[in-house]
Amino acid sequence: HRRAMPPPAPLQPQIEAIFNDAQQSLAKHRRCAERLRALQRKADARAFAEALFACIACVLPIFKREPAAERVVEFVVRFLTEAGEDDAGEQDELIGRICLPLLGLSDARDKAVRFRVSQLVGRIMNAMPEEAEVSDDLFVAVEERMLRRCRDKVPVVRACALRALFRLQDPSGPSDAISSELLRMMEHDSSPEVRMAAISTVAPSKPAIRGLLSRTRDVTEAVRKHALGVLREKVEMRWLTISQRAKLLGDALADRSPSVRTAAVELVRGWLRKADRQLPVLLKALDVASYETAAERVVAALLRDKETAGLVG
Repeated sequence: HRRAMPPPAPLQPQIEAIFNDAQQSLAKHRRCAERLRALQRKADARAFAEALFACIACVLPIFKREPAAERVVEFVVRFLTEAGEDDAGEQDELIGRICLPLLGLSDARDKAVRFRVSQLVGRIMNAMPEEAEVSDDLFVAVEERMLRRCRDKVPVVRACALRALFRLQDPSGPSDAISSELLRMMEHDSSPEVRMAAISTVAPSKPAIRGLLSRTRDVTEAVRKHALGVLREKVEMRWLTISQRAKLLGDALADRSPSVRTAAVELVRGWLRKADRQLPVLLKALDVASYETAAERVVAALLRDKETAGLVG
């Protein structure tokens, strides 16, 4: 008699064991991902997605940023977005099979679930390779559900939701709902954390630059400092009008907060580097004759700054 093959071991306990290791240490994630990938290759795609989702669901009720929960989120994002070339098509399908049911929970009464859904979907969307081919249904669902969560009453949910929309915004489209919502949140959200998330997320465009400039005069010091950092990293001086440049530097260099003034000096330093470290070129870009006070503040700041003092003296 031929002996019957034993039935395959149920998937979920095996995946749970991998998650249990993954939540203990980031150092174990690469090995855990390899083990999970080996299971995936042997399993039915739908059954694997269902068992994986059941394990991911265990983190959804945890609102507190506990290290173990954050490590699980990190692991899930890594596993779903770092497939090898051979697995790419299967992986794109798996992303849909995980994200669509997650988005179905985005209106949950429990704020922890709304937070974790927005966090997971956002992290997955932003870590996906450029060439990932996920379904239009997923993009439509992300836009619809995350725009709704941008109006959530819990700030961390709003912050995660707007980050999830990063790759779906179209700043060139004047009627783009996502760009409009990001600008609204950057200007008017009551939470500094959310305003800073919007500052980081919005793609540069004329309206976005006007919004960023206004955030350098925000009531909250951390927001003003963050806006200056984003202007330094993402916005070219030539994209601003002369009056915008002068007002920005004149105000920021005279800010009552030392950390904001430091951020303003770093911005000036960046602009000076772009001007081939030629102070006259920078001052010409500020139109000294029309904006004397701003120009004086720039020169004074550069003289005080060890890195640039030699160029000015």
